[in-house]
Amino acid sequence: MSETDDLTSRCSEFDKIDTGLLSLVGLIGGYAFLIPSVSVITPLSPYNEKRVLQIAVLLAAGIIPLVSRSVRRRWISVFRGLPIVSRWGLGLVFGLGFLSSALAPAPFYAFLEVSHFTLLLVAAGGVAASVRCAPKLSEQVFLGVIVGGVALYVAYFTVAYGMHLAIAGIKIWPDGATNFGNIRFFNHYQTWTLPLLAGAFLAVPKKWRVLRGGVFTIFALWWALVLASEVRGTIVGMFVAALGVAFLFHRRASRWLLVQVTALLAGVALYYLLFSTGEPPAATERFQQIGKSGSRRLQLWQVSLEMLWANLWLGAGPMHFAWPPYQLTGLASPHSALMQWLAEWGLPSTLMMTGLTTWGGWCYIAQEQVRPAQREAPNVIGISLVASLLAAAAHSMVSGIIVAPLSQMCLVLVGGWAWGRYKHGDSGLIPEALSVRAQTVFCVMLVASVGGVGAGLHDLTTVEERREAFVEATDRTRLSPRYWTQGYLKLDDPSVMEQITEED
Repeated sequence: MSETDDLTSRCSEFDKIDTGLLSLVGLIGGYAFLIPSVSVITPLSPYNEKRVLQIAVLLAAGIIPLVSRSVRRRWISVFRGLPIVSRWGLGLVFGLGFLSSALAPAPFYAFLEVSHFTLLLVAAGGVAASVRCAPKLSEQVFLGVIVGGVALYVAYFTVAYGMHLAIAGIKIWPDGATNFGNIRFFNHYQTWTLPLLAGAFLAVPKKWRVLRGGVFTIFALWWALVLASEVRGTIVGMFVAALGVAFLFHRRASRWLLVQVTALLAGVALYYLLFSTGEPPAATERFQQIGKSGSRRLQLWQVSLEMLWANLWLGAGPMHFAWPPYQLTGLASPHSALMQWLAEWGLPSTLMMTGLTTWGGWCYIAQEQVRPAQREAPNVIGISLVASLLAAAAHSMVSGIIVAPLSQMCLVLVGGWAWGRYKHGDSGLIPEALSVRAQTVFCVMLVASVGGVGAGLHDLTTVEERREAFVEATDRTRLSPRYWTQGYLKLDDPSVMEQITEED
């Protein structure tokens, strides 16, 4: 296809996306592009700021389908395109979540998390609908968002590094400014984007040498920042992703793997150039840190299993790992998606969610395995998406990927993108065939979710009070994020403090 024909095809696809859907996807893409690097609400901490802006996007994701009949019908069509087992399974999972919330000690916060996850699903469905409407255009825009967001953070890092060199007392990244409350939240972002950077590099035509060189440069620096931040979860996730695509795609993944390894080697060189002091850290100290971190996670997972045993069928309630009478260990999440779901949502919901995720992921991967080659590279976008999802899934087993706001929005973008590429039977957009009942149920769900998530913004008025209550209750100054930076629930409530005292 010539460049003129390709441009005509993209313009034709653009005409198929109505204004409401375009606005929704634009907000999601804008968040993923800007928020890693740009701070727009400086009085708030980086974590709370990212959460507030995420809530704004999610509220828009709920309101736009309410007011736009076209968007609403497109979303329902995409959802109905899933296998009936998936639709009923998701309905049961969220139904059990609402039931667990009603019986939880702090039902408001439990409903808040279920509502939040509901709007994440709605936002992902919006991304999927845009991919169905305009597959080529969406692919190019989403790749641009990923590469542009990473490039913007590289510019942020470059300025911070230059200030470190020029001004005494400014610490080197990541000990200096990172625009993240904890460097591990930044590593979540890297886990989602590293696989897609390889796909973006391969998707750029070879004749565009300057653009390819720029993408590879930020790709290599991205690996250097992985090494500088001394993260293990991202490395484990990428190792699993590399093994996964090698097994699933065989030779077709060879170029993706080669680019990934080459960028890693270049990243190692950049790491020694930018960060090495010439004195490698003592191996004994490094192993002690790894041992302490692993021991702390095992303690959290033990608490999760104890909570599950005490609340086998419905769990302790969504977000209730952060309920102080249950535990006050220092972390408000168990740093494992599986353990978090077991403790908070119960065994039946976890089994259903695990089954749906595994089966749905396999069905999607099976389609990517047989998808025909595109351009000069064999389905590099599909391989990159599969790798991103595998890396994030592996990382989520040892970290709070499903908790942090930016990571959740990466899930919306990448997961929605994969959802849009998946087709089950005749799953085209058929908005005219939708019933009034289906739209009514969807609207009721949207109203409830928007109301629940919007009400959660009230916590911003008590940020300092909750921070002081945490310090007083725990004698610790380092906060434990969950929904907000201070993630534990109702520590400023005397009745809750009495329950903690009784448990002690």
